[in-house]
Amino acid sequence: MPSSIPHIHLLSMDPTFGTTLQAHLPPSSPISTTSPPFPTITIHPCALSSLPPTTTVTAIVSPANSHGRLDGGFDDAISRFFSPKDDYMALTRHAQAHLYRTWRGYLPPGHCDLIPIPGDFAARSKNTFGTKFLALCPTMRVPRDARWDREIVYNCVWSLLCAVERHNRVAGDGERIESLLMTPLATGCGGVSEERWARQFVLAIRHFELAGGAGEGDGGWEGLDLVQASEVAREVEETWAV
Repeated sequence: MPSSIPHIHLLSMDPTFGTTLQAHLPPSSPISTTSPPFPTITIHPCALSSLPPTTTVTAIVSPANSHGRLDGGFDDAISRFFSPKDDYMALTRHAQAHLYRTWRGYLPPGHCDLIPIPGDFAARSKNTFGTKFLALCPTMRVPRDARWDREIVYNCVWSLLCAVERHNRVAGDGERIESLLMTPLATGCGGVSEERWARQFVLAIRHFELAGGAGEGDGGWEGLDLVQASEVAREVEETWAV
């Protein structure tokens, strides 16, 4: 059974992140019939500006702060590509207006909100990827060290996958999110190690598939008992020290 998770494009100029992630990904074959399916992940060891223009990306993931400012780190690159060329702050204003309507202007770290990119931005921006959505996944309230938040990567990836699943459940033709582009979350200003990031990234995906009933037992996580929930918690806690 194929994964329900969209194709993930991982963008990282530092090859260490791609190498570390590959060490934790499940083998592509043989596939165990009792293992949950895993999405397609393509690693791009380059900057956003060097991504092939033929790449299709339905949604781009912002590791933004909780107030939706898209003007630092990878968010700066997002603004330069997806805001109109003559209005750098346009996407920030749009995102902040959305956050004010839905979250009173503050999206807590570890949450995710999908924001449609205005259609009239496309012709005036560098968006050659067909990107329609900005997925805000704050890894910190304001730019600062995020290592104290020991499960921030896991929580962000989980919230992202849930937001995409909810969207796709009701999306019409041409509006489904079929591909995501993201960077290694919380590893820049946040200071999270490549090892913790990779392990929590993979673990969140695996748990998400298991929670939906994929893999052994096919029961999903509806009605987990305390023993089962504690085992899930233990797996995440094992990433704290890396």
